[in-house]
Amino acid sequence: MKNIKKFFVLGLSLIMVSTFAFGCGQKDNTDTKEDTKKEETTDDTTQTKEDDATGDKAKAGGKILFTMSSRDQFLTSMETAATKYADENGVELVVMDSEDDITKQLSHIQTAVTDDYDAIICNLVNTDNSAEIISSAGDLPVVFVNRSPGEANLKADKYVYVGSNESDSGKFQAEYLAKYFKDQGKTEINAVLLQGVLGLENVIKRTDSVKKGLEEAGIKVNYVFEDTAKWDRATAQEMFIQFLGTGKQYDAVICNNDEMALGVIEAMEMQGVDPTKVPVVGIDATAVGCEAIQAGKMAFSVYQSAAGQGEGAVKAAQAIVGGESISTIEGANDDKTIVWIPFEPVDKSNVEKYMK
Repeated sequence: MKNIKKFFVLGLSLIMVSTFAFGCGQKDNTDTKEDTKKEETTDDTTQTKEDDATGDKAKAGGKILFTMSSRDQFLTSMETAATKYADENGVELVVMDSEDDITKQLSHIQTAVTDDYDAIICNLVNTDNSAEIISSAGDLPVVFVNRSPGEANLKADKYVYVGSNESDSGKFQAEYLAKYFKDQGKTEINAVLLQGVLGLENVIKRTDSVKKGLEEAGIKVNYVFEDTAKWDRATAQEMFIQFLGTGKQYDAVICNNDEMALGVIEAMEMQGVDPTKVPVVGIDATAVGCEAIQAGKMAFSVYQSAAGQGEGAVKAAQAIVGGESISTIEGANDDKTIVWIPFEPVDKSNVEKYMK
């Protein structure tokens, strides 16, 4: 009987110990689950707040698509300035290269519409397609940069243009050449004229204004060779080598941009012609162009601020997206349709000012 009691007490003790151990283990497991759940909840909340903050930042500056016609030296400088300003001012800027293909550019516009962009910056492949770009953009505002869509397509604080007055560039070239030849006692000259892509408004204005300026200054010009080198240095080089082969006499070479002027200078040097003997003039005052002026190989250029246009385009788009007027931007006209970035004449006397 005593033994039975001993076994009963021992069994009861074992049951109590097991129950206590199980109960303690269950409590610890519950606490662990609760702690884990707490940690997971805290992590998710933090991530959500970070995402919300990022979204708010992007939304505050606007989401803007920048479709470029191509990437030459000048346009690449413009893109760099636009990107820098956007990064520093909370603007989400996406840049796309149309590679001189209007079909690609129109697809970029469609992307902006379908992907909920707030605005478009457009460096036109062809100014003839301005109205089509605007139509494809739907309700999105469009800031045209460097190549004007024409004033008829502009609308206050909706469809605007940021760029330089192209007629001024040709006028400055004419003023330089007129003084150069008058100082030599010449009022009649032979000239070569290389143009950018035919049909573009800036090409038309640059060409017409230099011709008009020389005529008004009393300089009679015989254009012994006039053609398009499509803004391209290599094309200009090849074209001028062929021209030199004709043996025709020339007193000046006028180019719609620096890249073509540099191509002409390279052609001269390849053919043993001293480029310092005949004035070669360009437009843009690019870094390489300024180096050529400093070296005395290019006589003159006209500074077109790539940085000013790139930054100005993003400023204009940002203002419109934020419900403000472009009239707050320096250089804006009274109609709130244009932000002018002024041209400036550059020769050997002041070229260092424009060199980086």
